[in-house]
Amino acid sequence: VLVFSFIGMKPVEKDVTPGKRVIIRMEDEVTGIEEVVITGIYSRDKNSYTGSATTYSAQELKMVGAQNVIQSLKTLDPAMMVVESKQWGSDPNRMPKIEIRGKTSVVGLQAEFENDPNQPLFILDGVETTLATIINLNIDRVASVTLLKDAASTAIYGSKAANGVIVVETVKPEAGKLQVSYTGNMNLSMPDLSSYNLMNAREKLEFERLAGRYEPVNWSTTNEIELTNLYNEKLKVIESGVDAYWLAEPLRVGVNQKHSLYVQGGEGNFLFGLGAGYNGISGVMEKSERDVISGNIDLIYRMPKFQFSNKFSLTSTHFKNPIVAFSAYAAANPYYKKYNDEGTVDKWLEYNDYFKASNPLWNASQNSRDEGKNLLLSNYFMAEYFPTVEWRVRARLGLTYGN
Repeated sequence: VLVFSFIGMKPVEKDVTPGKRVIIRMEDEVTGIEEVVITGIYSRDKNSYTGSATTYSAQELKMVGAQNVIQSLKTLDPAMMVVESKQWGSDPNRMPKIEIRGKTSVVGLQAEFENDPNQPLFILDGVETTLATIINLNIDRVASVTLLKDAASTAIYGSKAANGVIVVETVKPEAGKLQVSYTGNMNLSMPDLSSYNLMNAREKLEFERLAGRYEPVNWSTTNEIELTNLYNEKLKVIESGVDAYWLAEPLRVGVNQKHSLYVQGGEGNFLFGLGAGYNGISGVMEKSERDVISGNIDLIYRMPKFQFSNKFSLTSTHFKNPIVAFSAYAAANPYYKKYNDEGTVDKWLEYNDYFKASNPLWNASQNSRDEGKNLLLSNYFMAEYFPTVEWRVRARLGLTYGN
């Protein structure tokens, strides 16, 4: 009886009596995601891992959404907190604040560091990476995500893991006939202003009058006639039917689309995978856009006692931001006309010795832009040596370039 074994395959025992024809068929040895804990450095049986960890497969991540890994984890795991920003909540180009184990005692230091010191550590295919890389990662490339939540992770990664670790493993090419897979989806981003309950033009002017805004004593002046005229001018505009709703002016319905293509194949010792993807995000604010074009090459070469794998990826990001913040529209009073009698936009909504209010539509119409481009190249190489069944020696090398 001979035992046939190969890396990544189930061992096969066969009777090789002389004169008997023997055909060996080997099957892939696949370990279920729910049976192991992948820490980024090693994979351990779930029953023998003493730390607090949760692993999610690609199917579970896509089941709750296909936007990105972080949004899916937010829905799946109660320990994963994505703190919404009241100022930048709908901006697709703002990185979210993430907490797994809460905040540390040191807060408010994000301005002094490139990354938020309270955010978890991100590991992609065994190599440390950034939040932006995980956000831009095509979710169709993800094989599994593991959240390491307690102090056991610091024994692996040191003090950087004090806020928890998010370990992302990407898919590996499969042997067999050439396979081509395509995934595409589209969704809409719609603004919701139902929670705003603002005063209309008449209510706002009456509030200002009751607050004493048109009384000389509050302006250190005795010119009561000018203040009364200002009040009457606003009242005249209101009586003519002006009641501007500024909040909806900079908003739109954003159309988002995502496409990914992956080609894989190989036989025997060599496996390969080629991928390309596009993710176009349109925010609910006009001129807020994020386009991500990605490509990747996965190579695996296996020998009886060695295995070499290399993963190369390219990500090109082009983003645009609106010039005028949403708060500028929210600050415009409803008794101001958006356009003058000629149908054009004035620079000032009101300009005098008492009140100065700029027109956000004027600022938005100027030939100004806020945009940028990012290029990220990364290459992860791994070599494994199997001297015996019980021992494994692994070396990793990760190189990244960002511009």
